[in-house]
Amino acid sequence: MAVSVKNSEGVKLLIEEVAKAVGVSPKELIEYYEWKANLAKIKKSSKKMTKEQAREVIKKWKKEKPRVSERETIKLYYEAEEEIKKWEKLERKLKKLGLE
Repeated sequence: MAVSVKNSEGVKLLIEEVAKAVGVSPKELIEYYEWKANLAKIKKSSKKMTKEQAREVIKKWKKEKPRVSERETIKLYYEAEEEIKKWEKLERKLKKLGLE
């Protein structure tokens, strides 16, 4: 049975209770679901590429001047890796509770 959500206070309480159950803030829980939605969009829009196409892209990139330094790239990589680990840990907690 579909229910119309008119009481935003009820939704807020639900988010707060789920967040409390998994040990995160409500803001982090919402950010997790935003991350999950964005990840799904990326997976749907990703195109498969042949090795030859990948080589062509790499050649093109080598000709262009880099916009981000190698140091900044490495820093971004590790920050992204930490974020992914954080969301995966939260996902495991939600699955354990049967909420994912």
